[in-house]
Amino acid sequence: MATPQQSSARFRPATDFPKTIAQLPPVEAEQLYTEMRDCLIFTNRSRAQLVRRNEEHKQKTLQLRANVAQMQQLINQLELDKQQLAVKNQQVVAELSQQVQIMSGHFDQLTAAYDAIADIDNPVGFMAQPNRFFRFIQALKAIILFWRDEKEPLLGEPPSQALPDQANRTNPYGTDADRRENPQMYQDPASINRSLLDD
Repeated sequence: MATPQQSSARFRPATDFPKTIAQLPPVEAEQLYTEMRDCLIFTNRSRAQLVRRNEEHKQKTLQLRANVAQMQQLINQLELDKQQLAVKNQQVVAELSQQVQIMSGHFDQLTAAYDAIADIDNPVGFMAQPNRFFRFIQALKAIILFWRDEKEPLLGEPPSQALPDQANRTNPYGTDADRRENPQMYQDPASINRSLLDD
């Protein structure tokens, strides 16, 4: 029969033990009891280790799930930040494109106005054709105002206030009399046509 040392080294099935000890001598019954007790101790110890490791595994599983949830939250936040940055970049690109188009339009107007006076090389020529000169000044002024208005918000300065006379002269909805007298100072189609006719 197995010794207590052997019985404590492994699990033993119930079939290894007799169904009854009624016919066993007292010495063998005592030895069988010792083997059964050692086997029970080993089984209980193994069960306790299994429960402890099962609890450790459960805690690690919960921690892993928490880490995965936190990681998913970070991924979602990064995705949201990425989308917001993309939208912001698109807005910046759209605004820059719009500014470039506006500036390009101003330069086109300035180029056309300059071409109209490029062949004039003396004050008499300017006096003879003042409307062309005023169109050139107006185109130049539009670029300067555009540039100044674009720079002031960046510098944190309030937008410049035009003088009353300037406001009247640059207002596209000025009085009819002023538009007839000074069509070169307005950019609406009627004033432009009137200014061209004066040439």
